[in-house]
Amino acid sequence: MALIQRLPIDSHPLLEPKSFWLETPEFLRLHQTLTAWLWQGASGGVLVGHNRVGKSWAVRALQNRLRLRDGREVPMSYMSIVRRDRMTVAEVPRRACIDQGLRFSKADTADQLSETFLHHVLDAQATSGIRTSVLIVDEFGLLVPAQFSFFAELYDRLDRLNRTLMTVFVGNQDEALPLLNTLKQPRYRRITGRFFKKFETFYGVRTRIELEAIMAQLDGHCFPEHGPTLTGRFLPDAVAAGWRLKSLARPLWRVYSEIARAHGLTSWGLEFLIPTLCLLVTDLLPRYGTDDVEDDLLREAILLTNLTDELDNTVREVTVEAPVS
Repeated sequence: MALIQRLPIDSHPLLEPKSFWLETPEFLRLHQTLTAWLWQGASGGVLVGHNRVGKSWAVRALQNRLRLRDGREVPMSYMSIVRRDRMTVAEVPRRACIDQGLRFSKADTADQLSETFLHHVLDAQATSGIRTSVLIVDEFGLLVPAQFSFFAELYDRLDRLNRTLMTVFVGNQDEALPLLNTLKQPRYRRITGRFFKKFETFYGVRTRIELEAIMAQLDGHCFPEHGPTLTGRFLPDAVAAGWRLKSLARPLWRVYSEIARAHGLTSWGLEFLIPTLCLLVTDLLPRYGTDDVEDDLLREAILLTNLTDELDNTVREVTVEAPVS
């Protein structure tokens, strides 16, 4: 497993939790899943999960990592849907162009915007020397059915050029699942048959073993490359004496599981977990010590990330089971 730096930063990664991504078991499973879809020649698929489990981080971290069977890198484009007052068909290619940094005029029509993005895809494939690529559509649950016509048209245009594009729709399940049910109507068969035959659910951390593996990464990664470990930078004496962050995995998971059961949480989202670990390493443990760490301290680290505030403000229509160790 490896630490993937997402932003060029001058300070320490643990001081800027949004600046890095850890290769969690779920991320590796996602990598394997999308690779399999590519090798199978899939035209698209769906990835859903609860809010803030790390879906967006994970798919963006796949940039430059998807490859064909012969090892050639597959170009990937990423776009994120936003909600507008008028959810027009033209808004989708416009968003695609914006997210790729492509130049266009405010007066451009939907056809012109689609053409601009199509040329971007073709250029990326030509540069890579392959005839396929991947498009990630994040927050797709915000789309309305008519807007999927852009993706169908894009697929058809490339198909006529003997090229392919695998479109992966990523979304929060509370928004995405009702939309997918709407698209089951016969009039949308052209869309569902092309893009929604593949379906996967993305989770955060679901077991103590997974948590321990993530904490071990903070014990093992050095920053800078030949400097101290991530934990050693803030807890040098404890680390020198043999202490490791992963030793707290069991009590931390126990405390988290109590919170999870109380709030109906199926997994620990990375957008809450990583800040929790950062708070422990950079602030709480240096202040209170690493010997005999109390549950109250671990609970404070979890709650300071506003995990329960996020859950209390979320309306859930299904009953979920608490994580098991």
